[in-house]
Amino acid sequence: MSSPTSNFRSGLVAIVGRANVGKSTLLNALLGQKLSIVSAKPHTTRHRLLGVLNGSDFQAALIDTPGFLRKGRDQLDAAMARQLAGALSDAHAVVLAAEPRYPGDVEQALIAQIAVADVPALLAITKTDTVAKNKLLPVMARYAEAHPFAEIVPVSALQRDGLAPLADMIGAHLPEQDALFPPEMLTDRTTRFLVGELVREKIFELYAHEVPYDTAVEVVNFDERQGETPDHIRAMVYVDTSSQKRLLIGRGGAALKEVGVLARPEIEALTGRPAFLELWVKVNARWRRKAGFIQRTL
Repeated sequence: MSSPTSNFRSGLVAIVGRANVGKSTLLNALLGQKLSIVSAKPHTTRHRLLGVLNGSDFQAALIDTPGFLRKGRDQLDAAMARQLAGALSDAHAVVLAAEPRYPGDVEQALIAQIAVADVPALLAITKTDTVAKNKLLPVMARYAEAHPFAEIVPVSALQRDGLAPLADMIGAHLPEQDALFPPEMLTDRTTRFLVGELVREKIFELYAHEVPYDTAVEVVNFDERQGETPDHIRAMVYVDTSSQKRLLIGRGGAALKEVGVLARPEIEALTGRPAFLELWVKVNARWRRKAGFIQRTL
């Protein structure tokens, strides 16, 4: 693909950070549309998700990664850790997302991995709308002591503050080369995958305790119709135990219906078409420990 200018820059950019630091929110804000699901609960993101950001003289393929896991419990955690490591290995640049406080053990561990990757690293201090401005300088100074970041940028994704400078700085630190993806491409993930993620997001919103973490979603049928006929989507929600299945379905199916009611408008916004969403729940005991199942659903 030919580049629009002789000094066009492009590359893969891994967005890393501790769980619930706002990586997915930052990705969506930089892209200007929702691609990655978000939740107030930590470890919502399980997958490596790529979103293509096009600037006037750069293309940044932003990779949202699972939150850092110091110790994995099962095959799912191991797969998430591999996706984080793989993103760092492939990246031409890294953005470390961190809250506006001094670096902790997780940040130090990530900084050590970034140092090994030996690529330009930018620090995005997120959620700056939650603290006074005068508290940011000591945090920035502490991070500057911890690693020679190419840029340190305070941002608030919710208020869209600092996003444009961050995007330009990311582009400036990518290698000079042609665009990696067509300009109209938003992600390398299929619509089927994104629909499953939207269903899983609503489960995180509606259910407490262990249920969201013991839930996997697989879109088993995606029938695209013509004209005004709604697309027919059938998704299977897997849980670990029969009690979780009963809780997820609810009395008379009311709880599961609410998941569909919340997910359907966002699915229609994603596809630009009306949709009929059919949800089913199935027990797959100890699925988090089954490598084959995880590979299929990730």
